[in-house]
Amino acid sequence: MSTSAPRVSVVVPSWTGEVSRLQRSLAEQTFRDVEIEVVRGVSPAARARNVGAARARGDILLFVDDDAYLGDPRVIERLVAVLDRDPDVAVVGTSKLAPPDATRFRRAVARQVPRMTYPVVDHDTDSNPPLHGYGFCAITTTCCVVRRAQFQELGGFDESLATGEDTDFFYRVHQAGGRLVVAARTWVYHDPPGDLRDLLRASFGYGRGHALEARKDPSRGMDMLRLDERWGRRRLLFALPALPLLFLVHPYFDPERRLVLGVRPLKTLSTYAVLAGYVYGWFHGPSRRPTTTYRGREPASDTAEQLEGGPLGRSA
Repeated sequence: MSTSAPRVSVVVPSWTGEVSRLQRSLAEQTFRDVEIEVVRGVSPAARARNVGAARARGDILLFVDDDAYLGDPRVIERLVAVLDRDPDVAVVGTSKLAPPDATRFRRAVARQVPRMTYPVVDHDTDSNPPLHGYGFCAITTTCCVVRRAQFQELGGFDESLATGEDTDFFYRVHQAGGRLVVAARTWVYHDPPGDLRDLLRASFGYGRGHALEARKDPSRGMDMLRLDERWGRRRLLFALPALPLLFLVHPYFDPERRLVLGVRPLKTLSTYAVLAGYVYGWFHGPSRRPTTTYRGREPASDTAEQLEGGPLGRSA
């Protein structure tokens, strides 16, 4: 095992530790100065990523989900190059595609449900979250890089958020003056939910995370409904009879607000689940203040495994 610090540390939160597909794509990368930290069995994902970041030695952190894999041998090379070119860039992410062998259901989810995929761009593209109100950021922790120094300065991911920890972190990055960029010609493959149950579970989680973020910092103004106010609850009651319209009229907010007409049943059911998750998160999540959880390097623990050496170790 190399004793010198690598340039990039790949942090992979994984409940099961099954990362073979991801590891194969990492082994094919042209950028070799990397180590891999797989954090097993740690929840929520914010805590798993913080644990991995604390153990990592690189000055650049690359967060990748265990069910994603890199779509091109130059992914890491291109992500790092964007950081190196511009010191104002704080986070660089990839586009996201459904795998070529995705099932018919997964392809339908990718077409109908927002944020499941994001097309490959031909040039580096800023995608900054708004500093006030709800808005779109194409970058997710499915695959993105951030400088360790900035990650530590901002306190890492907020572990009090069961979901939505990535959008909360990206907001704080942009609030601190950092830019977020989608790298050109750079993508990962990531499976959309494989069946209706998984889709509803994921959508419920997105709604819950949105509510927790809105309650954590009301000054952001990102709430869909302020359910702690009487008029907000009344709006919810008035909206319920109109929900059947969502089978024909579909609101999209990403990347801009628009309405799409047509039959999109998966989008309809996802919207129902998001709203249910939002209401649940609002009433079952305590009011939250910004939390600093990242504590720098920590001793190795039994919940994280470092994979280094061989084709993924530091290049000579």
